[in-house]
Amino acid sequence: MRTGGRKSPDESIAYLITHTDTGLQVVPYSPRFASAWQEVLVAAPNATLLHRRSYLEYHEERFRDVSVLVFSRNHPLAVFPAHREGSEVYSHRGLSYAGLVHRGCSFHQTMQLYRHLLQYYSEQGVSALVLHPTPIVYASECADPLPYLMYLAGAETIDMKVTQAIVLPLVLAHKGRKATVSRAGKSGLEIRLQEDVGEFWDDLLVPNLLLRYGRKPTHTREEMRYLKSMHPDSIYQYTVFEAETPVAGSTVYETPTCLHTQYLASNARGRELHALDLLVYHLATEVAGKKRYLDFGHSHEPKGGAINRSLFRWKQSFGAEPFPQVQYRVPTAAWKQLAEAERTTPR
Repeated sequence: MRTGGRKSPDESIAYLITHTDTGLQVVPYSPRFASAWQEVLVAAPNATLLHRRSYLEYHEERFRDVSVLVFSRNHPLAVFPAHREGSEVYSHRGLSYAGLVHRGCSFHQTMQLYRHLLQYYSEQGVSALVLHPTPIVYASECADPLPYLMYLAGAETIDMKVTQAIVLPLVLAHKGRKATVSRAGKSGLEIRLQEDVGEFWDDLLVPNLLLRYGRKPTHTREEMRYLKSMHPDSIYQYTVFEAETPVAGSTVYETPTCLHTQYLASNARGRELHALDLLVYHLATEVAGKKRYLDFGHSHEPKGGAINRSLFRWKQSFGAEPFPQVQYRVPTAAWKQLAEAERTTPR
């Protein structure tokens, strides 16, 4: 019962939550729930840097945010980063991946989470959710019931890519790659951890992408500077120098299970010296520690989705394996199908 006056955060949550048959309730995100959002990320086995509000909101003016949290008896259980375009909700076009991020749940509980999520957005007049879920390499648990749940909900697979990741520890079996790493290690190159991304952006990344692919990086230099300043524990800049000249580098995102080379670039001299080979070897053997993967990201062309064969083979030469990245469109009315499936699913 609302009694008036200023509430503590816990009291505000208690007022907003109305228990359903499952004890779950979907609540629109607002700044009052920032600590609850972060509480889920700390405990969730599939949470990464990209799910933090401080990362999501750096480009909030581009998107109409309709993110939600799911509470279980007043305790935050899951978060869903999302924005709306017309009659559809996306999770999330501003991120490489997103989807539902939740604490460890049983199969039945996960089904309930998706049922409530779909029902909530259906009641908001949304026709479909477009999900770009977090790849399995970023999860500390291997179980992934989502493909089956999407099958039950009649979801459409609208896109499929593969990300390539080295399963750590690195076992470098490719003779040619062994040789180039060895030669690069003897060439006097120096790998530096830099505070600022500017030199890498201006001298290597932007010119390389323009010359080789005719495009610009997703983030501007200033955007990445901002993101790095906001997340100094998760975003790092490694640059390879020949004397005082940068020849290659990578902007690296760190997550609990994975190192991800968000950007990789080299100039002609760096390619001649195999500087990126040395850098990848360094990241995998000296930086990754006990992480399970080094994720290169996908090797698909910007338009058309075809795989860039030379890039794919270069990553493969380090032992990188392909992992699927699926994008689904699921009608929100499918909550009824999941509700029906719940009745016959073991708890």
